[in-house]
Amino acid sequence: MTDIIKNAELVPAQEFQRMDADGDGAVDLTDFLRAPHRLLAELGIPEESDKGRALLDANRTQWTFLLSLGDADGDGILTVGEYVAARTSPGFRSADRPGKGEVCRTLFDVLDRDDDGSLDRDEFLRAGDFLGMSAADAGAYFDELDTDGSGRISPKEFLKAVKRFYTS
Repeated sequence: MTDIIKNAELVPAQEFQRMDADGDGAVDLTDFLRAPHRLLAELGIPEESDKGRALLDANRTQWTFLLSLGDADGDGILTVGEYVAARTSPGFRSADRPGKGEVCRTLFDVLDRDDDGSLDRDEFLRAGDFLGMSAADAGAYFDELDTDGSGRISPKEFLKAVKRFYTS
């Protein structure tokens, strides 16, 4: 395996490890939804609220699509190999995949506590844990993204940030 391929598989493998809370080597829907459930609870946003339902529904759509790409044995769970195969497949990067960008949009809406259409530093830092970043890394990333020094990040900048985070 070339270094390029190993590096391309590293981020999805790390995502998998974060999701596999019980360490059984498999991720199911419960594992996959653990982070959005935790985020909603930490922010005090009810799961049955519009924002809560939207975030969970977007994640369920993404899960279903990941299964369609990687669940080779059809058991409804993904092993690390299946997850990496799904996340690195051309289908996952396809512009017309179901729900593309929806998780980011709904995450942005959940984080935008004052509903002003942008994220301030504190709102952005809440995304750090969801994305698997330390508070220090998330703060530095915010500073990098806030190129105009406004102290705010737009939905477009947030989407770009999440894409860059997951592909770097």
